[in-house]
Amino acid sequence: MILARTLILGFPLLIAALAWWSAETSRRSHVQGKDGIVVMLPQNAPALNPFLPDTEVERQISDLVHEPLLRIGAEGTLQPGLADSWRWSQDVTCWFTDEATAKRALVRLQAQGHLASARVKGNALLLSFGETAITGVQQALEVIADLQPQPAAFWRIERQTPLREDWDRFTATSTLIGQIQRVWFDGTNACEFVVSGPAQRLLDELRVALDSGPQQPCSLTLLGEMGALVEPVLDLDIRAGRFWHDGKPVTAEDARATLEFLRTSDWPLPNRDALWHIQFMQVQNDGSRLHVTFRKRYGPALASFAGLPMLPAAWWHRHPAASKADFSRESPPGAGRHRIATRNARSLILMPGRHEQEAPRFLFNFSVSPLMTQIGMRTRTVDLIWPAAAADRAHFTQMRFTPPRQRLVVLWNTRHEILQNTRFREALGLATDTSSLIRALPGRLGHADASLFAPGLWFSTRAERLPFDLEKARTILADEGWPRDVEGLARRADRSFRFTLLTPAGDALHRRAAELLVEQWRKLGAQVTLESISEEQTLAQRLREHRFDAVLVDQRFEVSWDQLPWWHSSQASPGGTNFCGITDPQIDLQLEALAGEFDPVHVPARVRELEAKLLPLHPLLTLFTTHDEAAAVPGLPGSESAAVPGWTLRTLAAPAPVLQLKPRIAE
Repeated sequence: MILARTLILGFPLLIAALAWWSAETSRRSHVQGKDGIVVMLPQNAPALNPFLPDTEVERQISDLVHEPLLRIGAEGTLQPGLADSWRWSQDVTCWFTDEATAKRALVRLQAQGHLASARVKGNALLLSFGETAITGVQQALEVIADLQPQPAAFWRIERQTPLREDWDRFTATSTLIGQIQRVWFDGTNACEFVVSGPAQRLLDELRVALDSGPQQPCSLTLLGEMGALVEPVLDLDIRAGRFWHDGKPVTAEDARATLEFLRTSDWPLPNRDALWHIQFMQVQNDGSRLHVTFRKRYGPALASFAGLPMLPAAWWHRHPAASKADFSRESPPGAGRHRIATRNARSLILMPGRHEQEAPRFLFNFSVSPLMTQIGMRTRTVDLIWPAAAADRAHFTQMRFTPPRQRLVVLWNTRHEILQNTRFREALGLATDTSSLIRALPGRLGHADASLFAPGLWFSTRAERLPFDLEKARTILADEGWPRDVEGLARRADRSFRFTLLTPAGDALHRRAAELLVEQWRKLGAQVTLESISEEQTLAQRLREHRFDAVLVDQRFEVSWDQLPWWHSSQASPGGTNFCGITDPQIDLQLEALAGEFDPVHVPARVRELEAKLLPLHPLLTLFTTHDEAAAVPGLPGSESAAVPGWTLRTLAAPAPVLQLKPRIAE
């Protein structure tokens, strides 16, 4: 009786909900026009912070609204964004005992003819080279070596307490401050600076000023000396005719203000290190050029501008300490293909920009219940459901999978008594059946290659993983003197093939993947114990201290060709980021050459050389990539084939002309 009564009462409610939904969607679609795309999302309305998206759909919405200086095109190459050209050069500064000597050096170098510009400022000789090759700098310094340029010394000062206030007080009163040529703060308790000429008196005074007793000792460390200060410079020219959605023109000052905020913030951005290397920025050419000077030679710094959204300087001035709440309260104007027309807690409407009239309009509905999802599907008033639930797949024949943003990997501690053997790491890779993992685990997972770099980039190698071959893996262990006993465990006379796999707790995918890996490796003969770490900071500390045998972690893909922090010998000691502990002088040289490569055209060859040397050491085991999955109605643009890889909301928008970004020739 109760069930019958519920059905009688529930049916009118369902009809009412259906009527309301149809009317509401019809009203919003009328606002959009017939070319609109309706997207239903179960999550709450996002903050739309373009730098820290919480979900993949938030990242893609922001990508429609905001434009970076550079972006990665569909073919994986650098393409114009707000900037239409770029150029690397390098500035060199030499200091002499007096201005007269600096002028003599200038006369000599002007006769060489390979400088872009040269001038004297006080006792300093300022040189500009139109190329990044260090050979030209070395030749110039040889020409003026007998004039005895004063060395430039790089120092680092650290203290257990904040030092900025004491530093500012010292620089405001010291008579020797003119010797400090550059300053860069590394957080609140440390800074690095460059000193020219004899500096012992300056350093003594600085130590006294900053060492406030036994409770606040400071340390001064000499990082190195050289005959001149060499600083790479990146010029980015803003494309003419670009406007923010509020109608104001895009200028280099907008980019400068954005980068200035981001480099001094603690936001966990991709390619964070490149922003930290910025020394200072200038706006040139009547506001059309951003002139960025870096502290060190670092070619991958260019990659930090790819996909990094830019916001108007006026918005940053109104939000000098911007937080997630600021983006929720006031959406900053963008310069992307779409602009925000209306926004509230339940919906978001994006309209095409002034030059994108052929692009579709988007209506995003948030906090949508399963009931409303079913109504939307049955009434055909929705085009896309994201993420798709199992019930949605039964009604939508087209499934879309987003590009991978990360992959799951196993890092081996190569100093472990067993895992230090390269052949054992190879055997564990051969005994891993990733296809079986993908079938058994929930969610949309993809096959990952063995490359060190993100897939789809112009320098990605798509290096092949080891194929699953359990018998070959067992043979390797037997050949190394570790046959299996009657219980199937590989052992020697003194010990068994045993290690611990460290995993982050609280994630069902990680936990189940780890359990399946233990089962697969048990067939090889390995006895693996799982250890879960609940605190992210504790896990990071264990990695830095190298207190693990093997660890299962997510690897976030970044647009960068720098791998030095992860594999260089200098980072292999406790506290470094070379968690696997790889130490090889030849690999070190290849890593240094790659980090010093400024020309993207030459990056692929260097990447191939590095991987040919590093991957045979099997320092990590790649498992699979993770993807978002959306259900689309048949005929939706960009969803004609379920085999289309890397689907994004941008594929639904009208394609824009593809302009190949090329470096400007030095003037």
